[in-house]
Amino acid sequence: MGVSTNGYVSRKVTAMDIYNVISNKFDKESIFDVKVENRSEGEEEIGRIYFKIGEDQRSIFICYGQNENEQRFDFDGSDKYIYMSLGCWNNSEQIMTDIVKCFGGYVDGNDCDDVEAFYIPQSENMEYLEYVKEREKIIAVLDDKLNQALKTQIASQILKHREELRELL
Repeated sequence: MGVSTNGYVSRKVTAMDIYNVISNKFDKESIFDVKVENRSEGEEEIGRIYFKIGEDQRSIFICYGQNENEQRFDFDGSDKYIYMSLGCWNNSEQIMTDIVKCFGGYVDGNDCDDVEAFYIPQSENMEYLEYVKEREKIIAVLDDKLNQALKTQIASQILKHREELRELL
């Protein structure tokens, strides 16, 4: 097991939401490699997002988590959360902090030390809230036969490429 910088956000946040933050803040060419798996508790996202910062090639691992250890995270009364893990080197704590502050959550700068994760509130001026409103409007018009994860991915891609789509339409 290597040393990691971990982030914890509400399950209301999707992997595509995290990807959009990484794409907007760090690397427009980032790669989304997250799959939806069917589990006994329902659909769960698991995978990686690959991105560059300067010359550094980085990847964040994303999966669902639930409070099981002594450290507890509470998101709207739920003990379930989205877990993010980034190798702990260079500016990993700043990267994770920049991601988590878009949603509000916890950051553990080094998962192998005795320092517990610290809470970071959601930024007041994040355009992300407007993005979510637009995405929800698009999801509402998509076919009900599509699963929620696919609807979210489609809506996110529409928003990401809205200028090109306007030209086409």
